Formats: sequence, C-alpha cells, structure tokens
Amino acid sequence: MAENENGMYGSKDYEIKSLELINSGGQTVDLRRVFVEMQIFQDLYSSVMNGTILITDGNDIFGNFYFVGNEYLRVKIDKPGLGRPLERMFRVYKSSDRHPANDSGQTFILHFCSDELVSSEQILVSKAYKSTKIRNIVSDILLKELNVDPTRIAKLEDTSGNFDFIIPNYRPFEAIQWVTGRGYDQKKFCYFFFENKNGFNLASLQSLIKQPPYKTIRYELKNVNRDPANNKDSIDNFEIISDFDMINSITNGSFASRMLAVDIVKQTSNIYEYDLNIAEGQGNLLNKYKPVNSFKNSKNETLFQAKNSFFRTYIETTESLTEKNSDIKNWLLPRSMHMIMLNHFKIKIVIPGDIELKVGDVINYEFPMFDAANKAGKKLDKRRSGKYLVTAVNHKFSEDVFESIVELVSDSFAEQVPGAKDGLNKLTKKGR
Repeated sequence: MAENENGMYGSKDYEIKSLELINSGGQTVDLRRVFVEMQIFQDLYSSVMNGTILITDGNDIFGNFYFVGNEYLRVKIDKPGLGRPLERMFRVYKSSDRHPANDSGQTFILHFCSDELVSSEQILVSKAYKSTKIRNIVSDILLKELNVDPTRIAKLEDTSGNFDFIIPNYRPFEAIQWVTGRGYDQKKFCYFFFENKNGFNLASLQSLIKQPPYKTIRYELKNVNRDPANNKDSIDNFEIISDFDMINSITNGSFASRMLAVDIVKQTSNIYEYDLNIAEGQGNLLNKYKPVNSFKNSKNETLFQAKNSFFRTYIETTESLTEKNSDIKNWLLPRSMHMIMLNHFKIKIVIPGDIELKVGDVINYEFPMFDAANKAGKKLDKRRSGKYLVTAVNHKFSEDVFESIVELVSDSFAEQVPGAKDGLNKLTKKGR
C-alpha cells in the first residue's frame, strides 16, 4: 500500500495483513508476494461467499506443496480508516489455468469458497418438520446438519406461518434455499438466504429495503473538477445492465397476476390475485413511486388490472409428499412479482474499495443529468437516482489497487411518473 503525494493513503489503497495458504499437514505459504489479483464475491442469490486468486510463482515457493482440495486460505485485509478488517478462512477447492509464465515460473488460479459449501456437498438431508416456522428450519439445518459455528450466523429473521415439510434428500444449502423460497412476512414480502461479510443471513425483502442507506454515492461528470483517487464515495465507472423491458415485465407478473390453485384431493379450486398497486400501498418498494403510470390497453385495462398477463395454475394437495400447509396464496405471486421488479433497473458500478460494503445493503445513488446545461453536475436524474439494493459485490484486489464492483437494483422511482394521456389511446387506435 502506497502513500500519495500528500503523505496520505488514497481511496483505493489497502493493506494485506495476512494472505496464507495452509494445507492439511499444517504447511503454510505466504502469498502476499506472489498473488497478482484476488476477487471475493458476495451474491444475494448465493448461499456462500466465494472467490479466486491469481498467482504467479517465479521462485518455486510451492515446491513440495501439493494441491488436493484440502487447503485453506487465510485472509485478513485492512483499509485504514474504514471499519473492521475483512478477516476470513476460506476453503480452496479448485486449481485452474495453470501454465508457464516465463522460463522458470508458472501462473495459476486458485478457487475458494466458504468451508460450509464443501461440507454441504457431502451431506444429504432427509428430514420431516411438523408445523414449523421456516426460520427454525433454516436454523436447524445450519446448526445440526452443517455444524455451523453460531458466531457465523449474522441474523435469521422471523417468518410468518407454520409449515409441514419433508426434505427428500436435498443437500443442506439446497434445502435451505427451497424452504426460503416459500417464506413470507406479514406484508407478503419474500425472503433471501445469503452470506455476506457478517455471516449467514435469512432476511425478508421488507427488512432489506426499509433499512437506512449505508452510504450515498455519486457519479460525477467527467468535466467536473474532482480527485477520484481521494474520493471514496465517487463512482469510477457504471453500466446500466437493464433499464426497462415492458414485455418481460408484463409476462412475468411485475404488474398484475392471477393464480388458479387446485387441490386434487379435496377437489376444490381457488383464484388468487396480486398486483403492484397492492405492493405500493403496503410500502413494498425501495422508492416512493412505481415505475409506470395508468396507461390502458385495448380492453381499457391498466397494467394493474390485466391480471391474466401472468396466469399460473398450481396443483396443491393435502397429501403432498414434500410440503403441506404451504399457504401458496401468500408467497407464490408476491415472490414472482418482487423478484422480477427487483431487476427492473439494474446497474453495475465501480467504486473505490469499501470493505464494509456488503450484499443486502441499501445505497442512495445520485445520478446526474447528462445535458449541456448541467456542466456542474448538480442537477440529478430523478428517474435513476434514489435508493438501490446491493445484490452482488466483487471486492477486487490487484497490486496496490482495491476496487469494489457492485451490482445495484431498484424497483421504483423517487419521482412520480407523469400520468397517461387519454388521447394517446385514441391516437394509437387510429394508427392501426
């Protein structure tokens, strides 16, 4: 880690306190002088953290060090002035891309993950739960099947409903994700199970989007005077992955949905409906306003009234071998809508490395207007600015540079969309 010209550490500097490879025999190799790049990944849709480390060995430091998949990587990385160090022990499970780097050296990539994933791949869970909360099922699998250290569990939020489940020889993390997908809270928010810097989490979408923003970050126009090397809250680069896709949103139930639930044993059926107006009214959005207005289709229906745009038939039975009392009406349609809406706006940004930034955080993202009159960069794009949920983080360490590559999603606007004009419908009909 190097000081800048003012004798201070820059926003992308970091310090590796420990980077050691340890084999099952207790042999240790210090990787600080031979690693080229290391990436540590967190993902809202992944049960565990994982990563890669690129190594160039020109002095045969590994000599008699044989890789067999029983190795561990001890990591301790600090960023002065920014929270607690990132300190973890990972399991090395794979080596790849090994080839000569020069006349006497070699380069290769080591792949690592949380040790619990390796354990999970060796275990099958065949277990019955009677009238049990999903939170308690997740806790039971973590503690009794995977023997997870309780200190590695960050939070397991309470869930609504009591369920009967028979887990039919699923791997532990597979079982956890399966039951998590059926979880809901009092406002029908879905749940996520994931690992971040703090540990394992079971969290509802409600609790995630309602938390105060971890920080405010801003993309500053290139013509604005700034020192990006010393601005820890600036965005170096961004990419809009998805902006809007009306067809995809409609057909996947972003705005309205209907479900026919059929019980083949009782020979009964029920119709359930859900729409974005309900979600908005319950405060189920990151920002204040939904990203569409009341424009009507050829049948004089708004997006929220056209329930058949996403129609599901679900066969349920009281004699199900795997689940009873699944309360399908409370989780299937709301989860489908929330999962699609979360990806309505997706942005990837690159910022100076932030060890404390983690999956599940909320960020307030300030995005300037790109126009000639906004040379100072103070006028914000109200459409893209606002609260975003962090769904993926890649902490990337290379040489003396530490960057965080972050995936952000949002389902709503901070500013209301202008209302639809009645005359537009007539205009489109004339043009047919």
